[in-house]
Amino acid sequence: MKSSRLWSLLLVGLLLLTFTTVSAQDPQVGGSIVWAADSMGDTLENGIWTGFGSINVLDNIGEGLVRVDFSTGEPVPALAESWTVSDDGLTYTFNLRDGAVFSDGTPVTADAVVRSLTRDTNTADPAYVEGMYMFPGHGTANWESVTAPDADTVVMTLIAPDATQAAKLSRPSAYIISPATLDAGAEAVGTNPVFAGAFKIDSFIPGQEAVLSANESYWAGRPYLDQLIIRAYPDEASILTALEAGEVDITTSAPFLAAPRLAETEGYRVEVGGPLVSLFLGINVANPPFDQLEIRQAVNAAINRDTLILGALSGYGLAPAGLLGPLDVGFDESLASASAYNPELAATLIAESGLATPIPVNLSYENNRFWPAMAELIALDLEAVGFDVTLDPLDSGSFWGKVGDSSADEVLSETDPSRMQLSINQRSTFIADPDDRLQVLDTVRAPYGQANYQVLPTSADFTQLLADGLASTDSAERLAIYQEANQILLNDLPYVYLTYLTPPVFVTSRVQNVPVNTAAAGRVSLREVWVSE
Repeated sequence: MKSSRLWSLLLVGLLLLTFTTVSAQDPQVGGSIVWAADSMGDTLENGIWTGFGSINVLDNIGEGLVRVDFSTGEPVPALAESWTVSDDGLTYTFNLRDGAVFSDGTPVTADAVVRSLTRDTNTADPAYVEGMYMFPGHGTANWESVTAPDADTVVMTLIAPDATQAAKLSRPSAYIISPATLDAGAEAVGTNPVFAGAFKIDSFIPGQEAVLSANESYWAGRPYLDQLIIRAYPDEASILTALEAGEVDITTSAPFLAAPRLAETEGYRVEVGGPLVSLFLGINVANPPFDQLEIRQAVNAAINRDTLILGALSGYGLAPAGLLGPLDVGFDESLASASAYNPELAATLIAESGLATPIPVNLSYENNRFWPAMAELIALDLEAVGFDVTLDPLDSGSFWGKVGDSSADEVLSETDPSRMQLSINQRSTFIADPDDRLQVLDTVRAPYGQANYQVLPTSADFTQLLADGLASTDSAERLAIYQEANQILLNDLPYVYLTYLTPPVFVTSRVQNVPVNTAAAGRVSLREVWVSE
């Protein structure tokens, strides 16, 4: 009871920090800041994932029909000033905002909205690019039609009800692009796109940086900043050096270990992001020895989360209670007991499995940020109870190629090192809804996936629960559905949960009104940030 109360008090404190960044000064117009990203893609094509640096750019130049409030998970008006949903949940009617224009001054029309949202299926569109795999994220597979009955109205008809449809339209893939950019073709979309967001592109150097300036025509009023530079750095050490040299004003990508020191350094502050990212071990449940539940349970019991949070994250994390986090519908704090450290239980479970020890396992992870330190701590915990861990550090591309192709395991021998067994990963949410977190294990929408979850007997029930959650608009019903789904995952353990990340946001003192909550989820719109000179 005492630990539960302490956990609750800590969460309240985090949320106060997250949602109420306050300055005694009035906002000032003007100035420039530099945001440091851990990477920058070669394109700004919003239908293709090219890393968080490119997403940071899109979130500042782009605007969709709606935004999403990350404190509630609810959609709020943006280019659509209002919308209605039919009683059967199948028809959405969006009323466009009067006077909304793109950053080139041309009007945002219903035809422009329809074209932007559906160009992934129109091979005749000059801006069509094969493989725009981000588009299904805003619901396209469930659309029967999207039409523009007049210049100010968009009607979207669904095949099946989806309680998250409006919120999904806040994703970067659903940002509305000007017809002039689309007419200019795919290269224009990738290098110099015109959107309707708070900033506009001045220049873009693929793989390096984007320079943005205030959009004077922005429907909500121009942002406070004159200029925003989003620049990529090769690693955390480079970001820290640039931050301390005064070349960077804000970042979420500096080393966590530097946070305590910078928090005490004049000219800097460290703000705490909300618990919107879940860190976990992905377990390939189709791959021996992890096809045995007791071995997955042994891994779960063997890991000391307190050590991980302190040793690898400098304290920036909370004990997990499943994949759903504290701000998700369906979160249940009492389930944190399922992640209790119990090495004696782990050793007993291994002994009862009948497997010879030490049990060889392969642990894959990205060789950057806090992942290597976390991998080493996990390996020590697992080896202490009877595993023999081979560390498998990979660059980002190789890592995602390995964990994202679990179906290939079916044709690999059990001793093949390319076969995925354990991998450290994260799950954030772009729309602050539990379905967005859980759908990675939906065996219809994400066959195979990182865990090969489809081989477990409960996978069909889990997938049906997610379908029911999408179809329901009743808040109490959705709560019960996602609580049950979360419990199934805790019983099956296709993932072993490590922590809810509460990441540090590194800020120079001149930067005010930082949106630390959305920054924690990788969604960074700086339209309300200002600088005090």
